[in-house]
Amino acid sequence: MSLRNKLFLSFIALMVLNILLFKFVFEDIIVEQLKNDRHTQYQYEKETAEKVQLMQLLRSYNFKDPTERLELDYNLPEDLMYRIIVKDARGNVIFSKDSEAYKLKQPPPSQRNSEKKSSLKIVGEYHFQQEPPKEGETVIYFYTDEYDIMASKGVSMMLWFIYGSITLVGLVLMALYVRWILRPVNELTRVTQEIRDGKRLVSFSYRTHDEFGQLFQYFGDMVDELRVSEERQSELISAIAHDFRTPLTTIKGYASYIGTGRVTDLERIQKQMGKIEQKTSDLEKLLDELQDYSTQSTEVRLNISRIHVKQFMKGIIEDYLVRIKDAGLSFQWKLRVSNELYIEADEAKLRRVMENLINNAMTYNKPGGSILITCDQREGHVLFSVIDKGEGISPEDQTKIFTKFYRVEKSRNRDNGGTGLGLNICQSIVRRHGGEIMVTSELGVGSSFSFTIPFYTT
Repeated sequence: MSLRNKLFLSFIALMVLNILLFKFVFEDIIVEQLKNDRHTQYQYEKETAEKVQLMQLLRSYNFKDPTERLELDYNLPEDLMYRIIVKDARGNVIFSKDSEAYKLKQPPPSQRNSEKKSSLKIVGEYHFQQEPPKEGETVIYFYTDEYDIMASKGVSMMLWFIYGSITLVGLVLMALYVRWILRPVNELTRVTQEIRDGKRLVSFSYRTHDEFGQLFQYFGDMVDELRVSEERQSELISAIAHDFRTPLTTIKGYASYIGTGRVTDLERIQKQMGKIEQKTSDLEKLLDELQDYSTQSTEVRLNISRIHVKQFMKGIIEDYLVRIKDAGLSFQWKLRVSNELYIEADEAKLRRVMENLINNAMTYNKPGGSILITCDQREGHVLFSVIDKGEGISPEDQTKIFTKFYRVEKSRNRDNGGTGLGLNICQSIVRRHGGEIMVTSELGVGSSFSFTIPFYTT
C-alpha cells in the first residue's frame, strides 16, 4: 500500500472515530447543555417581562407611591439586552426605555445614519395590552448577537470539541507520518553508511509496497549494479594487465633476439619484425578502446559532418576486404541505399562503431565462416547491419552485452582478449546520434548486430 493511501485511510479512520465519539458520547452532553442555556435565557427574559407587566398594572391603577415604582425600575436587569416601548391606543410611541447592555451595542451617533447595520437580532417579543381607561400597548423586545451566542456554555463546549478534534487528528496524523517517514529514512541512512564503509552486500529490513519500498528496491538494484561494476572493473584491470603483458613479452623477446645479432637471415628478421608490428597494433587497439571509453564518459562533442552513405560504406568494405579474406572468412555486402543519400554524423565515431562490430564478427566467427554487411535505407533512418555465422550469444547474455566491462564467458580466453567496453562504446555513440543499436543471435548459428542513424530530408 502506498504511503499516500496509508495517510488517506488513517485520516478517514480518525474522522470516523471522531464522529462516533461525538455521536455516542458528547452529542447528548452538548445538546443538553444547549437546552439548559436556552431555558435559562428564556426564564431570564420571562421574569423581566413579568416585572414590566407589573409596572404597567401599577401605572394603569394610578399607584400613588412613586418610590415603589422606581424600585421596580431598578430591579429590571441591565445586563440583558432589551427595549421597552409603550404605545397609546393609536399606536404612537409615548415612552421607550433601553437597557444599558442594549445601549452599549448601538453604533455611535455619527454612524447611526450610515449603511452599517446593527448585528443585534430579536430573539423574544412580549406584548401587553392595557385596560381602559388607559388603552394602549406595551412591547418588550429582547435581543442577542454573535457574542452572546458564543458566550453560552453549550456553544463553547461545541467549539472546544471541534478545535480539540482537529488538533487531535492533526497530532495523530503527524505522529503517524513522522513514524512512517523516519523509519525508512533511518534505514536508508544505515545502509548508506555501510556502503560508504565499503560494504556492498547490504540488506533492508523495511519491506513494504509503498513509495519507500520502491525506493529501497531501486537503491538495492543500484548497489548490486555498483558491486557488479566494481567486480567487472577488477576483472578489466586484470585482463588489461594480461593483454598488455602478452604482446609486450612477445615484442621484448623478438627485439632482444634480433638485438643479439645472431639472426642474419633477412627474411627471418622481417618475419619477426612483422610479429612485433602486429603486437604493437594490438596494443594500439587496446589503448584506442580505453581512450574511446574515456571520451564517451566525458561526453565530448560530436564532430558532425555531411557524410555520403554509399561512399562511407565502400571505404569500410575496401579496408576489410583483404583482412577478412586473410582470416579465412567469406565476405559479402549489400548496399540498398540511394546514391544521393547523405547523413549528418561524426564520421570517425561512426567508423569506430562499424569497425568494432566487424572486428567482433571476425573474432567470434567459426573457421570458414562468413560475414555479411548490409546498409538499408528506411523511413527516416539508415539501418547498418553486421551479420556473422559464428558462435552466437545466449539469450541471457544478449541483455548484458552492452553493459560496460561485460564480456561473454566464451570470450574470456586470452586469445581474444578485450576489455568489455567495445559494445558499450558503440551503444553510446549510436544513441548520441539519435539512433539505437540492437542484437539478434542464436547459439551455434550466429549473430546480427544492427544500428540506426536518422537522416532528415529537405
